[in-house]
Amino acid sequence: MNAGVPVNASHFRPDYAACRAYFLALAQSSGGALQRAVNPAAGPGGIELSTEFLRLGPEDAARALILVSGTHGAEGFAGSAIQCAWLAAAMNGALLDNLPDNLAVLLVHGVNPFGFAHLRRVNEDNVDLNRNFIDHGAGHPDNEGYGKIGRALAATALDGPERARADADLKQISAEMGQLNVMRAIGGQYDHAEGMFYGGRTPVWSNLTLRDYLPRLLPAVELAAYVDIHTGLGPSGYGSPMGYHMKETEGYDLARKWWGGDMTAAAVKINHGKTGHGAMEALTPAQVVCLTLEFGTLPFPEVLAALRDEHALWWHGEGRDGGPIKAAFKAAFYRDDPAWQASVVERGLQISADAIAGLHES
Repeated sequence: MNAGVPVNASHFRPDYAACRAYFLALAQSSGGALQRAVNPAAGPGGIELSTEFLRLGPEDAARALILVSGTHGAEGFAGSAIQCAWLAAAMNGALLDNLPDNLAVLLVHGVNPFGFAHLRRVNEDNVDLNRNFIDHGAGHPDNEGYGKIGRALAATALDGPERARADADLKQISAEMGQLNVMRAIGGQYDHAEGMFYGGRTPVWSNLTLRDYLPRLLPAVELAAYVDIHTGLGPSGYGSPMGYHMKETEGYDLARKWWGGDMTAAAVKINHGKTGHGAMEALTPAQVVCLTLEFGTLPFPEVLAALRDEHALWWHGEGRDGGPIKAAFKAAFYRDDPAWQASVVERGLQISADAIAGLHES
């Protein structure tokens, strides 16, 4: 089952199609259970969009590590590289032979293939997946802060006087609100379908697909670690472990035991709509311990500027050369730097190994 791929090779690829092709080549050589879900939206140049689910380990496993890439589309490069590095190591005998008998590893590649392929953070409906996994039938949270700042954030022009006014308004409103309230304001909103950080009004394709495939591939799981890989926030190249669980809960205690003392707790009781919340519900009655693994890239003001420019390009940039904006957007979430890439893979593999060890001991 050796794929002949060096464990220390670069596992990063330059675009969605190349990432998927590399993952599929490894997956098909792994002997694992591979299933593909095809997204009906169109990819760039007409390419097919899909999410891949690969399980290694027994179908009746009671323990599982679920490793997810591409929740925020263009952030998928790091997650894909970590998944491929794990597969390469597994097939070279460094991991698979040491997996506990009752444990499976499920790799979910490109859960938001539209955003990954089109270099967007959101999906085909302009929905931020990490805001969509809520009970839509129970109503939608109101975000008063976004109501104040949303028009300036989602600028309707790429340049010129209109953009200058939006930039000036954003600067003034941000100063009045304070950084903490600005961060809350961009934490998700459900009322402006063409705005930024939009959570949607119904479950989107990726939401339904994740909920469908997780229990199908892990029908007997009792305890799972769910690690969702992101980029664009925090120290450059370092994977900050951000927990879903409130302090003084069993989930928080397990996560802290597995991933260490620098793991942060959830700041509020309901952290609106993350993919891991869907995993918790889909795998009920199993206990699912969730983590966001966030790798820093650029300073946050530069990341936010790239997000605003890409959003304006998508909605208001018809006829414009979007190449420079898309390149800057990609650079906000993926660093073409061997040292950064090596750090990402090393940290991702360590977090995965810690999860497997913790699951085995729990």
